[in-house]
Amino acid sequence: MKFNKIIYAAAGLLLMTAASACSEYTPNGYIESPELPTVTSLEYTIGGEAHHDINISWTLPADKEITGCILYRDAKELQTFDLNTTRNYSYTALGTPLGQEVVYTVKVTYDNGYISTGRSVAVTLPTEDFAGVSDLKKNVSGRSVTLDWKLPTQQFLTGVRIVTNGDTDKAILLPADATSYTLKAQPMETPLEYSVEAVYDTYYYSPSQNVEVTIPYMEPKMLFLLPADAATASDLSDDDEKAAAAWFAKQKNAEFIHPADIANYDPAVYSVMWIMVDRVGLPMGWQNLPGDFATSATIDALKDYSANGGSLYLSNMATQLTVPLGIVPENMAPTVYGNGEGGSGDDVWVINPYLGWDFRNGADQGFYDRTLHDVYKGLTLEDPNGYGYMTLPLIGPGQREDHNCMWDCNIYGRGSYPDVIRNFEVTTNSLVLATWGHVRDHCVAGLVDFYSSPTHGRCVANGLAAYEWNQNSGANPYQKNVEKLTENILNYLK
Repeated sequence: MKFNKIIYAAAGLLLMTAASACSEYTPNGYIESPELPTVTSLEYTIGGEAHHDINISWTLPADKEITGCILYRDAKELQTFDLNTTRNYSYTALGTPLGQEVVYTVKVTYDNGYISTGRSVAVTLPTEDFAGVSDLKKNVSGRSVTLDWKLPTQQFLTGVRIVTNGDTDKAILLPADATSYTLKAQPMETPLEYSVEAVYDTYYYSPSQNVEVTIPYMEPKMLFLLPADAATASDLSDDDEKAAAAWFAKQKNAEFIHPADIANYDPAVYSVMWIMVDRVGLPMGWQNLPGDFATSATIDALKDYSANGGSLYLSNMATQLTVPLGIVPENMAPTVYGNGEGGSGDDVWVINPYLGWDFRNGADQGFYDRTLHDVYKGLTLEDPNGYGYMTLPLIGPGQREDHNCMWDCNIYGRGSYPDVIRNFEVTTNSLVLATWGHVRDHCVAGLVDFYSSPTHGRCVANGLAAYEWNQNSGANPYQKNVEKLTENILNYLK
């Protein structure tokens, strides 16, 4: 074994070279055979400046029938490797939990669907006491809460994390030198507990310092952004945009503005802005959005509005604004796009809040039920197409414009996560709320709740073609669902 003896003694590590009884997590489609050669030279070292990185290495047998190998962590598949020319492999595991045994296992894959038994190493990194922040103070101004704290002096401090009401999925990660942060547009009449933690070596958190706040009710207002070439809502050129604006005009505390006006509206008062674009023939790409929506002045104004706590509802083709506003990376722009005249159909266009329906009874991929999210309040799910699960109908039979503007999650893969949806969510700091109605796996994200970050506020993006405000062939029997879903999204973002 090649490892640092001092680290070995301090960490209390255990190596297991005996074959593991791992048949209970043999991948689907493989047949485990104890007669097949297994990996050799399986070993590890502890590395990284803070001695938290586990560097695992191994060698595959020389058999010609080998196709690669699979690495597991605690009986869950971590990564698959194809056969390389050297048959030598390595993997660095980051963020291994402290004070508990973690088992890494490697199995060799063969032609014709066979797999060897596993060889394993078990590692227990020692527990550590991480110093937290101190002297945490709060200051409330309107709907903004400013937190101030003092930093610890312990080594390997890599950041500061703020968690609201224990929801680590929505945690805000700050640089290691941060001593203050302002949370804007915070929920009203809701008990809020802010926990501030010091982050060490990227993956480890100190005990938290906590403060509690309840912001009293203030009447929020809403904005609808009109393109520069439409003086009023009635001047909008598209029938769907005009129908959406007509509904918005009837809502309480609703106002229309133009791109040049954005800077004049305080997000603390005008807490949510709806931007909608839904036009036949509009080319793909946010730079092609109409009415000054894509100018640098508008993008800068929207960034300021969002960074100061304003929430955005981006619907239809406006979901592309997530790129210039920094809500998603440039390489993750919506790629599922349609701008045609559409056509007639006899089915009902629905959206599906059950992501990964086919994996609900247990599988290596996840099943995510989003029906309890606030956007579905008061809505009745149905199964008008006989899919075998409940969906939300948005537009009935007749003429429909097939104007999707959403994300194909398969493009980005699943990384180190169970499936492509979870990888998309972690990468973009979001929660996917719906996919196409007929989709039973994780291929596309159509309705997405993007959480706030240090650089932008909250955003809901809805790029599903079923979300059409005016059905060209007559009255939409599910128009009330379109309206209620919109009302819920706007209320959620206030």
